[in-house]
Amino acid sequence: MNRDIVGIILAGGMSRRMGQDKSSKEIDGDSLVEIITKRSKKQVDKIIINSNKPKSNFSNLNYDDLVKDCIPGGLGPMVGILTGIKWTRKNTKKKWLCTFPVDSPFFPKDLVLNFIKKSEGSEVLFAEGSGRVHPVFSMWTVNIEVERKIEESLRDGLRKIYEISKKFKTRVVKFPDIGYDPFFNVNTPEDLEIAYKIQTTFKVN
Repeated sequence: MNRDIVGIILAGGMSRRMGQDKSSKEIDGDSLVEIITKRSKKQVDKIIINSNKPKSNFSNLNYDDLVKDCIPGGLGPMVGILTGIKWTRKNTKKKWLCTFPVDSPFFPKDLVLNFIKKSEGSEVLFAEGSGRVHPVFSMWTVNIEVERKIEESLRDGLRKIYEISKKFKTRVVKFPDIGYDPFFNVNTPEDLEIAYKIQTTFKVN
């Protein structure tokens, strides 16, 4: 566990391609949000969930707080990251915020550890796996300047994490091929079937 880090589960999406709230979809008996909460809580000191849904939706989970988007309008995961930075600054003295999307249940168990190893001289770190960068798996420096730049970018109409990260010292951390994509994300019912096959074949969780 890394004492200087807060983790945020990004669960504020609209789940349009799934047709209903995907955070409650199950793989081998556990919901996606349950899997992500358990997996991320082992890597950071505190866990918050970013969602605009009622707290009752997450009553069976072990987490520290539920936070709604600090800027309304369903503007995407970057708003969730800003929300997490604001929460971390207000409620803790932690130096970093690490992000975990609710639809990627197989992320590496050493994700945060590898981010920390590469963090010197960086303000933002992204994960790379299976030949692609995954900006929703990221770690952000927590301070007022980073918060201000992100908020200004969002107010100016920028939405994509990768675009906004260009304002910061950013590093990409590569993760190895392990027989399946550890950053596989579940967007559709078909993806859920693939995730079930990964889970039952590789016994990931």
